[in-house]
Amino acid sequence: MISEKPSNFIATLVTAISDCSLYTVSHPAVKELSQKVLNLSGKLFTDGAFSITLLGGNMLFNDSPVGEEGLHIDTLKKKMRKKGIEKIIITNGVTVDELLRLISSMAAIEETCVSSDHIRVGTVQVKLRASGDDAASLMEENVATVREVYQEFSRFKKLDMVSIENAVLGFIMALKREAKVLRIKSQVKSYSEYTYVHASNVSVLSVFQAEALGLKGEILYEIGIAGLLHDVGKMFVSKDILDKNTGLSHDEWEIMKRHPVYGATYLSTLQDAPKVAVLAAFEHHMKFDGSGYPDTRKRGKKQHLVSQILAVADFFDALRTERPYRKAVSMETIIKLMKDISGKDLNPLLVDNFVAALTALKRIESI
Repeated sequence: MISEKPSNFIATLVTAISDCSLYTVSHPAVKELSQKVLNLSGKLFTDGAFSITLLGGNMLFNDSPVGEEGLHIDTLKKKMRKKGIEKIIITNGVTVDELLRLISSMAAIEETCVSSDHIRVGTVQVKLRASGDDAASLMEENVATVREVYQEFSRFKKLDMVSIENAVLGFIMALKREAKVLRIKSQVKSYSEYTYVHASNVSVLSVFQAEALGLKGEILYEIGIAGLLHDVGKMFVSKDILDKNTGLSHDEWEIMKRHPVYGATYLSTLQDAPKVAVLAAFEHHMKFDGSGYPDTRKRGKKQHLVSQILAVADFFDALRTERPYRKAVSMETIIKLMKDISGKDLNPLLVDNFVAALTALKRIESI
């Protein structure tokens, strides 16, 4: 089990990274914590260095297992996985500026962690780059990753969260390369593709909305994961019901309506699933006015903001994506429909934000 001194170091490092995500690297709280990280590091050197290693799902400190307990340890594991980092080596003589650069790069989704004079960062290849440099190729590659995850997942096999996390990072990178979000939205070519393609599109459109609201950093990543996994509960519903071409019977519909509970229950068992993903899986068929399902009106529960963001993306993509049996609905028609159900099904402020963000760079006219 990890000793107290490394545990304090990891806890302080993770807190500094979290604060940097919320504020900036120049914020007094981040600088103060970085100085504390430096002070704690001085107690950890063995032969002038110490290391933190991610090996599979385990973390090692100086090649000794850290163990599984502790929120800060789990958080650092996630941070290292997202960055494709397998080892951090800190040597005697490290400065607070070097630690600030490490903290800043680990806090920023799009920034690569690089080594410095006294901090060596060992990275592994993370699947973020497609064979081409364009956003569409990047999107296509990561949708393929989602397809593989969905095809391999069952109630008897754990969801591959590492691949899910990498796919969301790829979606975020694609958005940064291509401002016109609808150009990178994937199309459904066959009925069997709809589940994972729709989930990928909801993820991208949700991140797009969140950025337009001014959100940044870790929450963007978590919203992307929530969008990608919002319908995971359908994996626990019979394919006979999911693939039925005719209307569902009353009993079949009652089974289908349980998928939000199935999804939230399953995600709640996964250590790496963000809390907002669990909430969104449960709430994505609730409506802004409290109706929908699961029915929670008696308890007075309101839909979480992230679930409301996903609801806008879900509605838009369901109509805008061309399906094998029907063409995509026009932008003008979708916007009218969204306005009609604002205040009932959808949050009117989020609808306005989404439409304004699409219009801002003349995206509607150029698609």
